[in-house]
Formats: sequence, structure tokens, C-alpha cells
Amino acid sequence: MQKKDIIIKDDESNFKFNFRVAGIFVNDNKILLQKCEKDDYYSLIGGRVKYGETTIEALIREIQEEIGIKVNKKEVTLINVSENFFKYNGKEFHEILFIYKINNKQINQISEIKTLDKTNVVNKWYDISKLNIMDVRPNIITNLIESNKIVHCIIK
Repeated sequence: MQKKDIIIKDDESNFKFNFRVAGIFVNDNKILLQKCEKDDYYSLIGGRVKYGETTIEALIREIQEEIGIKVNKKEVTLINVSENFFKYNGKEFHEILFIYKINNKQINQISEIKTLDKTNVVNKWYDISKLNIMDVRPNIITNLIESNKIVHCIIK
């Protein structure tokens, strides 16, 4: 039996709950972000946690699925747990997001990182000094780059 994503949909109230993970890759004062062609904002690489999966297992799986990079548990440090409330495509979302900093030497040597599981998503290295003028979500990412301590926050 294949494990399913932890997601709760309430179509009557147009509401959705997500349990997600994301990773921050930083190299040479640049951060790796992804952007879906239909969206106006940038985000971290990651995805939904599946039933019976730890957040670290989910992160390692999502990175492998999305960009083909193998990440080791020793390269991963939890730096943030966010509770996000937002609206997307007409639906109200409540999301729990675990953000990890990833120290992976393999990805630092790749300039063009393709998205393997979607054709409409582009991954690119962006200068960290430009983040304050970009729409990056969740908007706490700029504050987390230099951090190595766990922070919990609620974003509405």
C-alpha cells in the first residue's frame, strides 16, 4: 500500500489543511528557490509529509523526487516550524511547515537544477541580498537563512 499525503480537504467550507516540509540550500550568498510559472512568488523546495513518515524522511524524499539530489540525514538541521494561514486559488489554507537547512556539497556544484516531477516549475539560485525585494513565501525565509536555532511562528 502506497503512503498518502497528510492533507485534509473540506470542500463544503473551501478549506484545506497541509502538513509540509521544505529545505533551505545556501551557497556563495545565494539561496535555491523554485517558482511555478502560474504563481507570482518564489518558494523553497519541498512538499507534503505522508502518513507514517517523519519530516526528515519526507524532506529527503521530496528533494530526491523534485531535483534528483540525495540528501543525508546528517546534512539536515531543523530551523523552523511555521503555522501558516493563507488563501490560494480561492481556498483557505492552514499549513504546518517544517523548514530545514540543508548542507549538501553535491548541489553546490550544480548551476542549473531541473525540476524532475513538474514541467512548469523552475529552480534557480538567487542572491540573498535581493530577497527583501522578492515575493518569497513563507515570508520568514529571509530571517531564517542565518539562523541555526529552531523558531516557531504563526503567519497570517
